This record gives sequence, C-alpha cells and structure tokens, in this order.
Amino acid sequence: MSTTPDRRVRPRTVIAVTVIIVLVAAVYLVVIALYASSGRITVAGADTEPDDDVVVLSITPERVDAASNRIVVSVVPVSTGALRDAEDGLTLDEDFSVLVSGADGTKTIDYPAHQVISATEVQLVADGYIERWPFDEYTVSTLMIAVHSVDGVVEPMKTVITGAGRVPGWNVDAEMVGTGETIAVDGEQTEASVLSLTATRNGSTVAFGVVLLSLMIVMPVLVLTVAITVYRGRRKVEATVMSWIGAMLFATIPLRNFLPGSPPIGSWVDYLIVLWVIAGLVAGLVSFVLAWLRRGPAGDEPA
Repeated sequence: MSTTPDRRVRPRTVIAVTVIIVLVAAVYLVVIALYASSGRITVAGADTEPDDDVVVLSITPERVDAASNRIVVSVVPVSTGALRDAEDGLTLDEDFSVLVSGADGTKTIDYPAHQVISATEVQLVADGYIERWPFDEYTVSTLMIAVHSVDGVVEPMKTVITGAGRVPGWNVDAEMVGTGETIAVDGEQTEASVLSLTATRNGSTVAFGVVLLSLMIVMPVLVLTVAITVYRGRRKVEATVMSWIGAMLFATIPLRNFLPGSPPIGSWVDYLIVLWVIAGLVAGLVSFVLAWLRRGPAGDEPA
C-alpha cells in the first residue's frame, strides 16, 4: 500500500513567511518616506516684509562635500532699497558688498551698480569627521553682512538672511545665533548674529547603509553555515561551492564601496563590520577546503 507524503504547509511556516514579508514592506516604506521628507533647509529670517533699507540675502545650500569638510551655499540679494527691476533681471542703483566669514578665508562678494545680480557660490569650512559615517555631522557658523561706502567710509547695512532649498541625501538645519557683540548700523548699535549651519545625513541614507551592512553580515553567516555543515559530514562535498564562496569574498569590497556617501577606508564600519565579514568569508573558505581535502573525490591513480 503506497503512502502519499504530507504536503500541508505548517502554520509556523506561514506565520514566519508573513512576518518576513511585513518587515520587508515596512522597511521599504520607511526608506521611501524618509527620502521624500528629507533634504530641505529653512533659515530663520524676517516673517514680515522688510523695510526698503534692509538687505535680504537668500541662502541656498548647493551640496555638502564631506571629504573636504565643506558646505557649499549660493548667496544672492533678493531685496534692498538699491535694487530695481530691469528687463533681464534685478540691477543695483549703488555699489555694495557682502562680507562672508567662515569661508576659505574671509570672502567679499561685490555687487557693482547697474549690473544684473547673480548668485555667488561660497564654500564654507565646516567642522566634522567623515570617518563617523553615516552618523557624521558638519557644522559651520558664518557672519554675512552687507556693507556699502558712504562718503568714502565703509559702513554696515541692516541685513536679514533667509533662504530655502534641498540637498539630496542631507538634512541641513540653519538658525540665526547671536554673538553677544554689537555693530553700528546707521548710527545705532545692533547685535551681530551669525548663521549656524548643521548638515547631517538624512534618514534614508542611514537606512540604506544599515540595510546594506546587514546584507553584508548575512554573507559570512551563510558561508560559514555551509562550510561547517560540509566539514562535519552532514552534506556532500561539492567542489563548485568554493567558487560561490570566492564570489562572495570578491563581492565584499564592491558592496562596501557602494555605501552612499563613500566613507573613506578606515571608517568605523571597516573596523566593526567589513573586516569581520571578510574574515568570516575566509574562515568559511578554509573550512570548506579542509572538508574537501578530507572527504573530496580522490584523483586518478597514476599509470
């Protein structure tokens, strides 16, 4: 009498598969939501319409260069009593300049009269460590103030900083911070404020890196499981498995270089994860070679 094997799926298997699918879907949706909601910048500025004698500087972040510790922004005046509309854009009735500290040396941006205003790119020197990727943070404080010449004497002008923008892969927070010092503007003492910028990698970048590093950790676990199982004689020795292990080993470095933000060699992920992934893969390869030498097929007898 023949018997038919029981092909019913166990409830535990169904539950496990369902949980895995739900977790993968949740991680996928979280990464998408983090990417869609990150990367914007807001700068504290005037909420009301500024006076005609106030210079409003619009700050737009362009990029964050973590390798060289630079936050690149573009600066352009958008409102001032010296501005007037022209057919090809905004022009100035008088010369004025914008002093920017915290750049590659103190920088002066000159805006000549009767010329169309265009944005100027400024590289601000930030403080941060890329080796802490993806939890690295970059901060810089810069003083931006408009000045003009009155009877041959350079005097500061009332300056308000505002702006918005988006830097893919980064969250940029900006706020005006008082320095406790005062400057004379139109004969009045005014507290000097600096623009404080803080750039951190957004949640989607961190999630991307965590997922990729987790997948790298899975590789040596699988290789060691197969190698130890074969070494103990619970599975047949297949020499072709060594090519699979070798492919895993050589795929580690490309996966590591695929991390968003390109953390440099020597970052904490190399010491805590990548090094041990490679060590685990090599250990699995050695174990499998030993198993192959012990129980692999013998060569042909010499003639």
